[in-house]
Order: sequence, then structure tokens, then C-alpha cells
Amino acid sequence: MADDKLQQKLVDYIEDTQALEQNVSRMLDSMISTTEDPEIEEMLRHHKEETERQEQRLRERLDALGAGTSTRKEAQTIAAALMKGAADQVRGDQAGKNARDGYTTEHMEIAAYQLLERLGERAGDTETAEVARQNRAEEEEMARKIDTNWDKFLDLTLTENDIRV
Repeated sequence: MADDKLQQKLVDYIEDTQALEQNVSRMLDSMISTTEDPEIEEMLRHHKEETERQEQRLRERLDALGAGTSTRKEAQTIAAALMKGAADQVRGDQAGKNARDGYTTEHMEIAAYQLLERLGERAGDTETAEVARQNRAEEEEMARKIDTNWDKFLDLTLTENDIRV
């Protein structure tokens, strides 16, 4: 394994990515609670389960490296997710904005996993690199699902706002 500074940087990246997954999990709760379309709700529920598994894999890597979850990073993600959840409850245009937020978040996660995978490889931590690859593939699949449903999200948004085209 790598020297101490490189290993600490790897732990830092894993903690950041784990905190991101915890935030996404809470955001998904909010999206699920404000989604009225059964097909989209099922897609979100499935991704919530994936997100929980991804977060668990990251936690296992931290345990294997002798590090625990960062309480500070976890508190920051909880605060951010709570603010988004509160905003989601009162805003109109749920379908479109949830899709936009989800698509943006998926790509942020993809980027985080790209960096984590490469850092894991440079640090000689093949297990972390593999977790990053596996989690990234799931995020890429979710981004594709959102990407193929833009018309549906827009139709739902227009219907939510009683707009007929």
C-alpha cells in the first residue's frame, strides 16, 4: 500500500464520496415523497437501494483501511439534504426539477468515482478501485435512465402545472 500521505488522501476521498452517497440517499427520500408517477417512483426506490449498497461498500473500505466515517462530513451532508428536502416539499415543477437535480447529482457522483478509482489504483488499493468502478457503473446506468426519460419528465411537469401543449 502507499505511503501515509497517499493513504490519508485515499481515505479522505472515500469519506467525501461516502458523504456524497449519504446526501444522495436523503435527497432520494425527498424525491420519492414528492413523486406521483409510479414508474418514476419505482426507479427512484431502486436507486435508493443501490445508493445504500454503494455507501455500505465505501464504509467497508474505510473499515478495511482503519478509518471510520467522518462525523463532520456526515453532518454537512445531512444539513444540505434537509435543506433540499424542505425546498422540494414546497416547490412546484417537481418532475422536471427532480430529474434535473438527479441528472446533475449522478454526474457529480460519476466524477467522484472516476477520481476515487484512479487514486485507488495509484495508491495500490485495488479493492477501493474496484468498488469505485462498480459504484460508477451503477451511477452511469441511473444517468442513462434519466436521460431517456426527459420527455416524460417534461410531460409530467406540464401536467402538474395544468399546461396543455
